Amino acid sequence: MGSLKTLALAGGLALGVSAAAQAADLAYAPPPPPPEPLGLKGTISSGIYLRGDIGVGVQSVGKYYQEDVARFDGTFGRKKEDSAFFGSVGLGYRFNNWLRFDATAEYRGAASIQVTDTVFNPWANVYQNNTYKGDLASMVALFNGYIDLGTWNCLTPYLGAGIGYASNRISGFTDEGIVGPATTLGVASTSTRSGLAWALMAGVGYEVNKNLTIEAGYRYLNLGDAQSGRINNTAFSQVYAPLKAKNIDSHDFRIGMRWNFGDPNCCGPVEREPVAYAPPPVVRKY
Repeated sequence: MGSLKTLALAGGLALGVSAAAQAADLAYAPPPPPPEPLGLKGTISSGIYLRGDIGVGVQSVGKYYQEDVARFDGTFGRKKEDSAFFGSVGLGYRFNNWLRFDATAEYRGAASIQVTDTVFNPWANVYQNNTYKGDLASMVALFNGYIDLGTWNCLTPYLGAGIGYASNRISGFTDEGIVGPATTLGVASTSTRSGLAWALMAGVGYEVNKNLTIEAGYRYLNLGDAQSGRINNTAFSQVYAPLKAKNIDSHDFRIGMRWNFGDPNCCGPVEREPVAYAPPPVVRKY
C-alpha cells in the first residue's frame, strides 16, 4: 500500500515538473513597436546646394521724370510696361531643417517700357505730345535667407527675403514728339544705372529624392531706378535731358530646383534607435 502512495506521489511530481517546463518553453511576445509619428515626415541634412530658377515678372515703374518736362510744367500720362522673363543660378548652404542661405545671380531679359507726356512749349507757343519707348534689361545679384516651415509628405513651405544689387539698362530708346503739325524723333544712347535691390519671397518645395528639391514660388522684387541717355533730337538739333524711371518693381512667379550635396533623408519615416528587449528567462529542464 505504501508503495502505491509513493508511486502516485512521484507521478504527480513528474507531471508538475513537465507542465512547468512546457510553460517555460513558451516564448514571451515582445511589445509592439511604437507607432509612426503623425504629421511631420522627412528631414534634410545641412550642407552645400546648387540652385537654378526661371520665371516671368510683371514689371512696373513707379514714376517717370524728365527735367525738361518738369521745367515746362508738363505731366506724364498713360504708361505701359511689359513682362520680363528671367533666369538665375546660385550657391547656398543649409544650416539645419529650418534655416538656409544662398547667393544668386540673375539676368532679366529686355522688356519694353512706354510712357507719354503733354507739355506746353513756350518757344513754339503750342502743346507738345511725346511718346517715349525703350527696352529695360537688368542684372541682379542677391543674398537670400529662408525659413523652412516644416515638411509634410515631402512638401516644405518657406518664407524668404533678399538684399543686393541691380544694374538696370535702357536701350533702343526713342522720343517721338508732335509739335503743331510736325512730327519729330529723338533718340538716346544706351545707359545703365545701378543701385540697391531687395526682395520678399514665399513658396513651397517638393523633395523628389534625397538630393533633389523642386520649388515653385512668388517673389516681390524692387530693382531701384533706371534712366536713358541724353535725348538727341536731330530735327531741331537739340539735346534733351534723359528720361528717368524711378522705383522699378516686379511681381515674379518662378520655378526652380535645388541640388543638395549632403546626404539627406527626405520623404521617408524618421529613423529611430533600435529598441532593446529584455531576454527571456533561462529555464533548466530536469
